[in-house]
Amino acid sequence: MVRKFVWITYCLLITYNMSSCVDSNLATPQPLPTFVSPGIRDKPVLEGDGNSTYQIVSQLGAITNYTFDVSLDYAGHSAKVIQLVEVVNPGTDVWNELVFYLPPDLQTDQFVLSEVKIQDGVEASATQMQVTPDGFLNFQLSKFIKPKESRLITITYGLEATQVDLASLSPVGDIGYSGDVLQFVNWYPQLVPYRDGIGWVRWPDVGVNWPVVTEVSDYKLLVRATDGVVVASGGPIERRGNDWHFQMENARSIAFSASPNYELKTKTEAGVTIYLFHLPEDSYAGDDVLEAVTRSLVLFNDSYGHYPYRSLVIAQNHYRSSIASGGLLLHSGQGFDNYSGQPDSLLMVLVPLTLSELWWGELVGYDTITEPWIGASFAMYSEYLYLEKYYPDMEEWFWSDRIDYWQPDGPLNSTVYDMNNRQEMLQNTYRIGARFLHELRNDMGKNKFRSFTRDLFRRGSFRIMDANAFFETLRSHTTDYPEEIITRYFDVNIKMPDIIPALTPAYNLVQSPTATPVQRFHEVQTGDTLTSISIQYEVPMQMIIDRNRILDPASIQIGSKLIVPYP
Repeated sequence: MVRKFVWITYCLLITYNMSSCVDSNLATPQPLPTFVSPGIRDKPVLEGDGNSTYQIVSQLGAITNYTFDVSLDYAGHSAKVIQLVEVVNPGTDVWNELVFYLPPDLQTDQFVLSEVKIQDGVEASATQMQVTPDGFLNFQLSKFIKPKESRLITITYGLEATQVDLASLSPVGDIGYSGDVLQFVNWYPQLVPYRDGIGWVRWPDVGVNWPVVTEVSDYKLLVRATDGVVVASGGPIERRGNDWHFQMENARSIAFSASPNYELKTKTEAGVTIYLFHLPEDSYAGDDVLEAVTRSLVLFNDSYGHYPYRSLVIAQNHYRSSIASGGLLLHSGQGFDNYSGQPDSLLMVLVPLTLSELWWGELVGYDTITEPWIGASFAMYSEYLYLEKYYPDMEEWFWSDRIDYWQPDGPLNSTVYDMNNRQEMLQNTYRIGARFLHELRNDMGKNKFRSFTRDLFRRGSFRIMDANAFFETLRSHTTDYPEEIITRYFDVNIKMPDIIPALTPAYNLVQSPTATPVQRFHEVQTGDTLTSISIQYEVPMQMIIDRNRILDPASIQIGSKLIVPYP
C-alpha cells in the first residue's frame, strides 16, 4: 500500500474501499427548510448501565451564559459581534478581576475591540482593562463580585477573516474564508475557569498553538446573514428569514460556518437528528460522512455514554483540520476534496477521531495544557474502536501504519511545556495514548473496560476531569490494579506547571491617586495596530480610541502621532 502522509489536526493516512460496507438506506438531499430542529434537552442527562438515569450537576468555579449577536458580511469576509457574558460567582471567594482568554486570531489585527461595558444590575461598573502579551484580557474590578453576585459584560468587536486554503491547519484559518465557505472557530473572548481558593486558571506563556480549557456554559447565537447564505452551528433552533438562531446548554464552546452553496442532508439515529451541510459537488462524499457519523454515534453511545443533545450538526469547512465544538463537527474540506470512497481516506478517518471529542473534550473537559493525554488518548483510540467494529480487517493496518510507523516516544503524561511544538503531541501523545488504552483494555477485558469508560464519562461529564479522577475510576473497576502498565507509560518526575498568581491582594482602591505624568505620544510605524500599541503601553485599547477620537479602529495612518493615555 502506498502511504500518503497528510498532517491534519491529527496526522492521518489514506486508502481503502468503503462501498461494500455502506448502508443502502442513504439520506437524500433536501431543500433547505425554514430551519427548525428538534431542539435540545433543557437539562441533559446521562444514562447509567442499569435502570437508573443520572442527572449531571456541574461543579463550576464560575457560571457563565454567552449571548452573541453576529452581523455577518459574507462578501466582505467579516463580522460585527456584540457579545454578552453573564457571569455568576457560585463559590465562596470574592472576585476582584475577570479573566478572558483571547484565542490566536484574536491576538492579531483580525480582531478589533470597539467597546467593553460591565454592569451590576442597571449600573455600569468601573473597570481597568489590560490585554496581556500572552493573550489574556484582564478586567480589574472597582466593585468586587461577591459570592452569589453576577455581572453582565458586553464586548463589542469586529472580526476580519483571513483567506484560507485546503492545506491550512488549525489555528491558521480558524477565522477564515475561501470561495465557498466562511468559518468561525475559536472566534470570541472566553472566560477562563476559576478554582476556589486559587483564582483564575492562567497558564504562563503557552503560545498560540495550544487550546485552553473552558468550563461548560450556556450559549445563544444569532447570526444575521445576507440573502442566500446558509449558516451551520450546533444547537439549531430556527431560521427567520436571514436570521439563524442556535442554542446550546452545558456546552464548552460554540463555532459556526456559512456558505451560499451549502446543501443539506438529514438523518435520525438514537433520537438525535443529524444535519449535514456539504457543497454541491460533494454529495456522494456527504452520504458516506453521514453514514460514518451515524455509526460513530451508535458506537460511542454504547462505549462511553449517550450523547445528551437532540441534534448533531456536521458542516464542510475549508481547511485540512476537522474541529469539534458544541453540537458541531466542522469537517475537513480537504478530506471532502480528496475523497476516493475508501475508509482510510482523510475524510473517513477523521469522523470517529474528531467526533469522539464531543465526548472527550466537549462533554468531559480536561486541561489541555497540563494533561493533554486524556483527550488525545481517547481520540486516537476511538478511531481504532470504530475500525474494530466496522472494518475488522483494518486493525493490523491501524497499528502498523497509523501508530507504529510514526515511532511515538516519550512519557504519555508530558505537558505542553515538555513539547517543542504541536506536531510532537500529534506524533507522540495521541499514538502512545492509543497504545496505553489498548493495553488497559486487553488487561481488563472488553466488558470491564467498557464499564470503566462509561463510568468515567458519567463522572466527568460537564466537569473538568484530571488524572486523579481517571485513575480513581480505573481502580474501582479492577480487582488487580494495572500498576505495571501505568508505570511504563507515565513519568512520575514530570513537574506540573504553576498557574499564574491571581491578582492578590487587590490593588488599593482607597489610596490617593498619583499625579498624571507628562503627556506621551506614539508615532505609528509600519505593522502597528491599536492592539499592539495597547499591549506595548499596557493601556486599554478603548482609552486610546477615545482619547484620539478614532472613528475607524482598523485604519490608523503610518506616521501619525497618537496620544497614549495613562491607565
